[in-house]
Amino acid sequence: MKLEIALTMSLVASFAIASPAIAQPNTGDLAQLRETKTCQRCNLNGADLSGIDLRGADLTDANLINANLSNANLQTADLRGADLTGANFQMADLTQANLNSANLSTANLLGTVLLDANLDSADLSKANFYGADLRRANFRGANIKEVNFFGANLEGAIGLEP
Repeated sequence: MKLEIALTMSLVASFAIASPAIAQPNTGDLAQLRETKTCQRCNLNGADLSGIDLRGADLTDANLINANLSNANLQTADLRGADLTGANFQMADLTQANLNSANLSTANLLGTVLLDANLDSADLSKANFYGADLRRANFRGANIKEVNFFGANLEGAIGLEP
């Protein structure tokens, strides 16, 4: 009986050790962002920032992997070098945002406004820009492999091959 309990406990322990931890945003970084709108190199992995007003925020090199920024106001925000892999920007406003060298691979930007946004050298692979407003956006050097631009307004966009 003791042997069975010991084996069961070691089996349970091995599963607990082998299971990857779910990444969480740093609570201090979240508080700093909400108070100051400045959070360079912050860990906001998986953060729920939906509907938040981050106009002019500085999120340079921040980790926003799988973050929810749907309906957020990010006008003129600085997201240079930020990791936005898998982030949800559905219906967000990124007018004049700086996304230079940002990683937006697999991000959802459905209906997002990116008017005059800087996406220079950004990784946009497999991103969804369905119905997005991309007028006059800068795509020079961006990776647009397998990007969904269906229904997007690309009038005056720079750096896209016809």
